[in-house]
Amino acid sequence: MGENSLCILVLNWNSIEDTAKVVDLLKDTQWSICVVDNGSSDISEASSLKNHYPDVHVIQTGMNLGYAGGMNTGMRWARAQGYSHVLLLNPDTAPTASVIEDMVQASKGYAVVGTAQVTDFGESYISAANLHGRKVVPFRCETSCGQGHEVDVVSGAAILIELATAESLGYMDQRFFHYKEEFDFCYRVTSSGARIKYNCNSALIHRRGGSLSGTSSSGMYYTFRNEVLFLRKHFGRTAYLSSPGLFRMALRSVLRHPNNFRAITRGIYHGVMGVTGPLFDLTKGGNPQ
Repeated sequence: MGENSLCILVLNWNSIEDTAKVVDLLKDTQWSICVVDNGSSDISEASSLKNHYPDVHVIQTGMNLGYAGGMNTGMRWARAQGYSHVLLLNPDTAPTASVIEDMVQASKGYAVVGTAQVTDFGESYISAANLHGRKVVPFRCETSCGQGHEVDVVSGAAILIELATAESLGYMDQRFFHYKEEFDFCYRVTSSGARIKYNCNSALIHRRGGSLSGTSSSGMYYTFRNEVLFLRKHFGRTAYLSSPGLFRMALRSVLRHPNNFRAITRGIYHGVMGVTGPLFDLTKGGNPQ
């Protein structure tokens, strides 16, 4: 990959301060940067970002398209501009040039590259997994051997993608809206015969939950709805019935977060019914979250 063949895409949704920190960390690198503003409440924030960083391209979608829709907008733009690869970044990450360079170096022969991730305090996240049938087996290189590993799934918080492959697969499935879309994308990548690599040479700082906490009612809804949608899409309409792990996960979540019982059960029900796209407020039926 040539040094000018990579465009870094940062998705912004009501998180302009975090997004600006990411841009500031990368503004002096050799890579192009594009911020996709995904229908933030204050549209002037994206304009102010452009004024402060004139070399950064800003796309305003005009509405919240979810992670998949926002990143698809950026990927299609980057493909039209002639870039060969994109690096998708969440605004709650703290990328460094060395981490990105390691991912670039790892990309030869691979359609997708993910990377190790740690919290602000250095605690490691599980950011990759292998699949054995429907069973997800988390992967972690305990020794940080620096060799890299071929895996089946990597985290979408920082994911380097070959655009030709993304285009051939129709990009990410926007029906998931939020959560599971990168899992579905990785599944389709490996099913097509392309390969995915996990970089363990360096780790990205990822604070997580910058736009939507996984333990919020919305987060719980998407987690369970999209788990069912994924099973329906790839294993049949009633595949969730033969996936006891789904119901064990739901039970554990209800016990830990009893206030989210309605969101969890609604998510499973909507998944069974094939409901896709953005969630409408669970109590008011109002605006998509």
